[in-house]
Amino acid sequence: MKNTDELSPSDSVMTDNAKMRKRLLILGITVSILVLWNGVCDYIYVYSSQLSGADYSTSAVFKVMLSADGRPHWMVMLAQTAGWLYPIYALAYYHMWIGMRRAGFWLARVPLVILAYAILMIGGIQHAGFAFLSVLEQAKAVVGCTDMVFFDQANKYIIEHFLWGDLTAIIALITGAIWHAVGILSGKTMYPRWFIVVSPLGVLLITNIIGSFLPAPIAGFVVGPFGTYFMFVPIVASTIWLWKNHDY
Repeated sequence: MKNTDELSPSDSVMTDNAKMRKRLLILGITVSILVLWNGVCDYIYVYSSQLSGADYSTSAVFKVMLSADGRPHWMVMLAQTAGWLYPIYALAYYHMWIGMRRAGFWLARVPLVILAYAILMIGGIQHAGFAFLSVLEQAKAVVGCTDMVFFDQANKYIIEHFLWGDLTAIIALITGAIWHAVGILSGKTMYPRWFIVVSPLGVLLITNIIGSFLPAPIAGFVVGPFGTYFMFVPIVASTIWLWKNHDY
């Protein structure tokens, strides 16, 4: 058996490749498992058994978010905990960069940095902010409200702060997903072109298109946690593909 000093250049490359595949496998499995908790928290925030897929495209969904659909305070606080994990979720884009890096700086690194930024912002703004959106409704359910003018004005300001804080995350999410898809379609990555189906953009479009045709109460399980699918499906697909096909 050869020791490390006796390895030929080709043997060394094979050894390095095997180590990288193992690291990518561990990273992919770890992130995939943790992302599932995000799905639970998404469910708490935005699932409603009363909304169809079409309803999720109307103002009805805001009523659910502003009231947490009547869920108790402790459960809404629990939903915030997914925000703690978003720095780990962002590691999924390092995983994808390994598969994309052959496409170069502009088609690989740039879109993935944008997506990582979007994910970190969403973790901080949305998974914390959604809870604050429902604070007034939660308080009203407990102690009531005698001044609805004040209530409505305070609610308006909270919504405006949330949307303003979330603006760059939304722009980065859409921009990064489209840019990333262009990189895959270039044919220069380790992924085949059909991988666009399981890319962030592909998952975003599929879940929202299919979900829009679903009736209540099923629609909420597809449209509500679409952000979880946006992260979960690409990292699982990347993990499986690179485990089987990674090379230098």
